[in-house]
Amino acid sequence: MNTYNIFLEYYDTIVRWVNSPLDEEVTFLHELIQKYIPNTPKNISILETACGTGVVAKEFQNLGYSITGLDINPRMLEKAKENLDEKHLILWDMTNFHLEKQFDVILCNYNSICHLLTWQEWQKFFEMAYIHLKTNGIFIFDINTLFEFENITREFAQFYTFGEDNVCLEMLKKEWIYEWIIKIFKKAADGRYDLITEKVRENSFPIHMIKKELKSKGFHIEELLDFHYWEVNAESERVYFVMSKK
Repeated sequence: MNTYNIFLEYYDTIVRWVNSPLDEEVTFLHELIQKYIPNTPKNISILETACGTGVVAKEFQNLGYSITGLDINPRMLEKAKENLDEKHLILWDMTNFHLEKQFDVILCNYNSICHLLTWQEWQKFFEMAYIHLKTNGIFIFDINTLFEFENITREFAQFYTFGEDNVCLEMLKKEWIYEWIIKIFKKAADGRYDLITEKVRENSFPIHMIKKELKSKGFHIEELLDFHYWEVNAESERVYFVMSKK
């Protein structure tokens, strides 16, 4: 099974439905950035790792920020060219990249870090973020918590309709990995439906473990936020980490 071949057509819409609307996400992040770097956007540089199709990057560019998008998936970046100039897009692995420049802000939103399946990959990403962040810069990322993933595996499948096409999402747990099974029922020219199956694998780790690692890498943890309720607790589903580099 492949990943993001046909599903890419529906990706942006479903990601916003499952997580949060684009305008809410961008406003939330913009306010966080301005809280810690009270400067005009044109004087703030952002590196968005795992930028995907570039829809978030485009919104930050519209706000006046200088933004660069980095992603490992060439199909995603090809789509991102519709939203951002190609010169601002970089094809690279977020766990091992060397840009020879630093940024005021490094973002990894919509729980994209969870696509890194091993703890070693998370550690490498934190190292890359620290290297590429300016002193007094801000590193922001969010995760789906283990509590959230466990809940999703117990829920019924989710169905979405796009014109005459239908998409079904279901999550299964395979040992220590959480795997989205994506079934796309795509209407063919002859009126019949073709079934295309793709999969996306994700993982997460305990919050206390993540905090300890971030501190060991040199980050100062400014705050942890529950996107839905603001105060992080044992039943938080989506948690933002806000770190600075002193």
